Amino acid sequence: MTDTPAAAPSPSGTTVLVVDDEEGIRQALGRFLSRLGYQVRAAANAVEALEHVTSDPPQAMLCDIRMPETSGVELLPKVLARDPDIAVVMLTAIDDPRTAIECLKLGAFDYLIKPVDLEELELALQHALRKRQLEVDRRELEQWPAREGAVRSRDLEERTAAIENIALDALAAARDWHGTDAALTKLADELGATREDLAAELKRRRG
Repeated sequence: MTDTPAAAPSPSGTTVLVVDDEEGIRQALGRFLSRLGYQVRAAANAVEALEHVTSDPPQAMLCDIRMPETSGVELLPKVLARDPDIAVVMLTAIDDPRTAIECLKLGAFDYLIKPVDLEELELALQHALRKRQLEVDRRELEQWPAREGAVRSRDLEERTAAIENIALDALAAARDWHGTDAALTKLADELGATREDLAAELKRRRG
């Protein structure tokens, strides 16, 4: 029996950040992605891109490589340092295998050559988002035992505290009961507490 491949997030609930210094390209990509159902934000440079990632991280980013001041290759690790879950697809007008390999090593999911074929872009974005979702699901699955253990530990502590309170209140009410000493010893063993601490607390409750 084979596992069903993870589906990419729905476009309607997915935000894509388009980073390109050319306004015409930002607008064209924005219109195309909006028609597909994605929520689109745009940035003209690395500074604007980092502001978007910091304030409200998108699920995906399309990023031009050749930009003034800070290139897409330089921007990529800065973006992933702020949010390692962003699915990044790099765009460039120059077909340079070395740059493509560098981008993939830095954490990009894909690398497309301009002028971008829109059907290829749609598939690349879907694939990147699907891989991103797999990574997020895998990490959450790995972290689940630790979170579950913490919840169980907290619940156990709360139940232990409740048992201690009930038992001490009962002993405090039974002032002349001859079995108090034995009960305190048994309670200390069960709770992992010291008999002296329980006796002191019992004395305080009895006033």
